[in-house]
Amino acid sequence: MTRWLIILIVCSLPLTSGSLWAHGNNDHILGTVTETTDTNIVVKTPKGNSVSISIESETDFQHNGISTKDARPQVGDRLAADVSKHGDHIVGKLIRFTTSKTK
Repeated sequence: MTRWLIILIVCSLPLTSGSLWAHGNNDHILGTVTETTDTNIVVKTPKGNSVSISIESETDFQHNGISTKDARPQVGDRLAADVSKHGDHIVGKLIRFTTSKTK
């Protein structure tokens, strides 16, 4: 029985290691949009920090799960961004956002 368990674990390792690397090398920023311009988005994180994310031509956007190049987050939207750090500034790679519901 122990032998079969070891064989099963060894055979399943290649299947699980790919999912560990699939997430990529990007950092992540979560929060609420507090300011937007054509080149930057400022996000307030749950810890209360403000983070400025630079927008470049390669930046992809997803609004409510739908990829778009036209839509941009607005103040008050919830945001989850995959970013990379270039020196002292943060560049957005994939910015997912959803419009908050007004009550």
